[in-house]
Amino acid sequence: MSNPFDATLIRVGARLLTGGMADVSPEELTDAWRSVWTGPPEQLDRIIATHLAADKAGTDLRALSPLAHGLPGLVRAFEQADAHLLCEAVHACIKASSTLMKLLMERADAEMLAELMTDRMWEQWVRAGGIAPVSRLGEAAITMSTVQYLLVPDWAEDLHRYQDRMDRLLAAPTAPTPDGCPV
Repeated sequence: MSNPFDATLIRVGARLLTGGMADVSPEELTDAWRSVWTGPPEQLDRIIATHLAADKAGTDLRALSPLAHGLPGLVRAFEQADAHLLCEAVHACIKASSTLMKLLMERADAEMLAELMTDRMWEQWVRAGGIAPVSRLGEAAITMSTVQYLLVPDWAEDLHRYQDRMDRLLAAPTAPTPDGCPV
């Protein structure tokens, strides 16, 4: 997204945090995202189409969102989370983010990036906060990943699968440079 501090997105986001999905219509949320979306328009159209198809099938994807009940729902979920599972979630999210940063900073090449980007976790996690810089922004990214780990069905399994993929890429030998030394 071009500007996470866009006024439209902040207004909708504030209502979403206080009242949850019940306080924000699907159209308002879509319009807010559209105002800051920098990716290909068809990606956003595909997300909208997925929600419409789920609605027709009788599934409310908005109700499955970690923000379905706003910030009070998130706090309640953390309070009710099993301590062991919460620790596991934080550890897994920090490890995955660290592995991703190491790959991108030390091993990034076109082939490796293409492999990472073909996995659905690129869209579900990496682009949405998988890169956690050392700062408050990084802490927020780890927190949101932890929320997804705990509350989004199958997300934890997908993160572990993606972690395995990143570990394999990190362990793979590097190609030699023109002078014969490994990268």
